Amino acid sequence: MDGPVVYARRPFTGGRTDAPIAFLDRDGVLNMSLNGYVNQPGELRLISGTGAAMRALREAGFLLCVVTNQSAIERGHWDDDRLHLIHDRLDDLLKHEDAQPDLVLACPHVPWEGCDCRKPEPGMLGLGARLLRSVEGFGTMRQRWKRGDHAPPHAHDVMVGDRRSDLEAGVRYGARSFWIKRDRGLETLLPRLLDTKDTGDGVA
Repeated sequence: MDGPVVYARRPFTGGRTDAPIAFLDRDGVLNMSLNGYVNQPGELRLISGTGAAMRALREAGFLLCVVTNQSAIERGHWDDDRLHLIHDRLDDLLKHEDAQPDLVLACPHVPWEGCDCRKPEPGMLGLGARLLRSVEGFGTMRQRWKRGDHAPPHAHDVMVGDRRSDLEAGVRYGARSFWIKRDRGLETLLPRLLDTKDTGDGVA
């Protein structure tokens, strides 16, 4: 099975080579984590302040790319269509605050498959940068994207996650990588993300 599942609800013109990207883990960073997977759209609940923080990042010039491991697909719990419905829900909740992500990438693979997209591998970040920075841009997508060339990082790209694997993916890609306590809320980390002199937390 090639590549991550790509979700983009709106066309994107691309060519924003000058814009940094905020790569954001999903569960525990944007929405409340569960004991297991978010299995239905109705189970996805935003952490307080998520929309405001994402909007602030966008207003500061960041593109927004959600990167999430979702091995429930290859484990057979549900399929791509269910994942797209969950991301429709995420988009709808953020729409009220003008904070929708530009792109969502989800790795469907199990950990032992050895793909290059499951975090801590940096493949989703490189692909996200390629799609968002390509001069051709991309249209509305609900498909699997096959492996391709990955774009290099921008000096001010950031990766935010609540697990070591998130930070490892960010460091391997070359983004400033920040750890956030699960379900604490992206808003609490915002001042650090906007401070270009803050080099992040790295991987301890």
